[in-house]
Amino acid sequence: MKHSKKAFTLIEVTLTIFLVGVISALSYFYLNTDTLKRSQYKTAIQSHANLIEAMVFQCKNLSEQFPEDLNTTSLANNTLLTALECNTSTPYNLDGGRNGFVPVPPTGFSAYTATESGSTFYITTTAENNSTQDKALISLALNYTSTQATLDHNATSATFKFYLSR
Repeated sequence: MKHSKKAFTLIEVTLTIFLVGVISALSYFYLNTDTLKRSQYKTAIQSHANLIEAMVFQCKNLSEQFPEDLNTTSLANNTLLTALECNTSTPYNLDGGRNGFVPVPPTGFSAYTATESGSTFYITTTAENNSTQDKALISLALNYTSTQATLDHNATSATFKFYLSR
C-alpha cells in the first residue's frame, strides 16, 4: 500500500492568513459603526446646509435682504432658524408656521442658528469635542474653503459655521 501524505505548503498557509487579515481589516473599516455614523452625520449636515442655503437665498431674492429675527425684526444674531422671518410684502416665517421648512439637526448637534454681521450671514451648529459628530464636522469642513465654512474648537465643543455670504 502506498500512503501519500498531503499537506498544505507554507506558501498556501501564509497566503490564507494574509487574505483573512485583509478581509478583516476591510470589514472593520466598512462595518465600524463609528465610521458609518460619521458618514451619515456628515451627509445629513451637508444636505441640511444646502436646504437652508436655498431657503435663505430665496428669501433674499424676494425681499432683497437676509431673513430677520421674527421677535425683534432686527438682524439675526445667533437666532434659531425657526425664529427667522422673510420680510416680503407678505412676511413668512422660515419654519412655515409649523417647523416645516427648517431641518432638525441629527442627534448630538445643536439646533441650527443664524447670524448676520455686516455683509456676513452664516448658520451654525455645534457638537461635543472628540465625539463622532465632531469627527463628522471635521470631515465636512475639509470639503469647503475658509470663505465657505469654518470649524472652531474651544474647551468643550466644536462650532461649524457655514457662510452664505462673506
